[in-house]
Amino acid sequence: MEGSRDLPWAGLRALRALAEHRTMTAAAAALGFTTGAVSHQLTALSRALGTEVVRPHGRGVSLTEAGLALAERTEPLLAAQRDAVDAARAAGGGATGTVRVGAFATVAASLLPQLVARLAAAHPKITLVGIELTVDDVAGAVRRGDVDLGLGLDYPGAPIPRLPGTVLRPLRTERFELVSAATTDLPARLHLADVAELPWILPPLPTHFGVAVRGACRAAGFEPRAAHEVNDTSTTLALVAQELGVTLATPIMLSLRPAHDVRTTTLHDLVEREIVLLEPTTAPRRPAVDAVARTIETVVHGTGRPFSISL
Repeated sequence: MEGSRDLPWAGLRALRALAEHRTMTAAAAALGFTTGAVSHQLTALSRALGTEVVRPHGRGVSLTEAGLALAERTEPLLAAQRDAVDAARAAGGGATGTVRVGAFATVAASLLPQLVARLAAAHPKITLVGIELTVDDVAGAVRRGDVDLGLGLDYPGAPIPRLPGTVLRPLRTERFELVSAATTDLPARLHLADVAELPWILPPLPTHFGVAVRGACRAAGFEPRAAHEVNDTSTTLALVAQELGVTLATPIMLSLRPAHDVRTTTLHDLVEREIVLLEPTTAPRRPAVDAVARTIETVVHGTGRPFSISL
C-alpha cells in the first residue's frame, strides 16, 4: 500500500539521529527520548512512507535502502520546517515564546541561574529551557535544531567542530590556573613542568578538554600521570580538595567550589579556552532568540573571578 505523502516531523528527526549516531540508544540520548519513543516515531514514519525505514540487525537495527535514501534528504526538510516556524513567530513580533539553550554542566551550574533571573526581569514573556549537553555535542545539537542556541568551549589544540548551518561567536577568553589542595605549599606562580611528577585529576579522552589538558602538558615536556579521570568539574575539584591530585581550571570552573577549599597557582604557560555561543545560520530569527543571545553575552562577560594576565 502506498503511504501518505505527509511524513511526521518527529519520525524524520528520529531517522536523522539514527543515521548520525548509528544506534537506537545513542539516537534516543541525542534526542532526549527513550528508545521506545524513538522506535515508535520510526514506526510511524514507516507507516506514513509505506515502506520500512529500519530493519533488525544483530541486537539493534540498521537503515533500509529506503531509510538511507530518506535520511540523506532529512536535513533540508527539517531546516525548511525550522525556517517556516521561525518566520511565522517573527511575524508575530515581540520577544515571546520558548527558547532552548544547550549548555554543558559547568554553565548549567554557574551561569544558567543568572541567565534565568535576568530574562525574567527584562523579558518576562520568554520561557527559557536549559538542556544539558556534553561540550562536544553542542555544535551538533545546534545544527540539528535540537536547541536554538548553544554554549560551547573552543580550545586551541582541540577546536569545537565548525559545522555547516552554524556560526560560532566568541564570548570570553578564560585562562587556566593550576589547582591544588588548600594544604599544598606550591608557589604563587610556576611552570607546568614544575608539577610534572604530581598526580593529576584529568578529564577523560577523547573529550576536547581531555585533549587540551594533555596537549598543554606535552607542550611543557611531560605526560601527566592520571590518579583519576573525571568528566564532572565539581567532582574534579572535590578530589583535588582531598589532596588526591592537581588539575587545571578556569574562573568559571572554580566558581563551583568554595575558594578556601583549593589553592590556585598562576601558570607561566599560556593555557586558554574560549567560551563561545553557537547559533544557527537560518533566518529570520525570532526576537526571543535574539534577546536570549544578548543576555547570554552579558552574563558570560560578567561571571567568574578576575583573570590572571601576568606572565
